Amino acid sequence: MSRNCPNLVVFRLCIIGRYMPDALTQLPMDEGVGAIVMNCKKLTRLDVSGFLTDRAFAYIGMYGKLIRTLSVNFAGDTDLGLKNVLQGCTNLQKLEIRDGPFGDGALCCGLQHFYNMRFLWMSSCEVTRQACQAIAQTLPHLVLEVINTEQDTVDDVEVLYMYRSLDKPRDDAPKLVTILH
Repeated sequence: MSRNCPNLVVFRLCIIGRYMPDALTQLPMDEGVGAIVMNCKKLTRLDVSGFLTDRAFAYIGMYGKLIRTLSVNFAGDTDLGLKNVLQGCTNLQKLEIRDGPFGDGALCCGLQHFYNMRFLWMSSCEVTRQACQAIAQTLPHLVLEVINTEQDTVDDVEVLYMYRSLDKPRDDAPKLVTILH
């Protein structure tokens, strides 16, 4: 597909099911995602889910130079994958990560990139409140919202929503949202 459609601007591959490998090979879909970002040079939006390793994220960071919106679900191995994306995708404006293995190390490696982004959404990842608080103090012009549906989570972060704001943080947040300063 990537060879026959090199002018793709948007590519979405939604695999229903967590960490599902390629149906034929039973291998991660790294090479397929790599082929898309290598051959589709005009790609600005990439939405992927399924069994992807850090290798796929290395491909995205290396070849996805025009990607502005990246959505990743149920994918990744380690913090290195997200680090590759943040360092390589210099035009990235919107990043959504759901149910990934990425934690504080990946989050902290993006400090120099977050001011250029419109938002970062991380849900069901391995991010802690302590790391979010440190980022909020280091980058005071970003708004960090920590969303937890359970009251007893002290350091866990169910959802992190980080965005730029020209004004102060909102004052109408529901009780399950904590805005970090």
